[in-house]
Amino acid sequence: MVRTRMTVFTAAGMLLLLLLATGSACYASDEAAPSKDEPAGGEKDPMATAFVALAAALAVGMCALATGLAQGRIGAAGCGALAEKPETGGTVILLVAIPETMVILGFVIAVVMLFAT
Repeated sequence: MVRTRMTVFTAAGMLLLLLLATGSACYASDEAAPSKDEPAGGEKDPMATAFVALAAALAVGMCALATGLAQGRIGAAGCGALAEKPETGGTVILLVAIPETMVILGFVIAVVMLFAT
């Protein structure tokens, strides 16, 4: 049950990361075309800027939430494994570090979204 829930959270985080990445790429490609609705002086639409900021916040926040849940469970299991077999220390450190890559990717996508607009 716990393993299934962790898998669902990790899959949901990766899906959200993928959706935000593809959505920001589509949004960035639409900006090249001139629009009649664009304010004078080449200013950005404040609502679009707000949505980009919200998407960037979700990209980091949701990934961090899923990573925190995964690392908590992996860390607890790792402590138990280290108590029984101290030679598994390197493997435990590697397994705790793997979910952190999801937050790093979410942060990179958030930076790309914020600076591409």
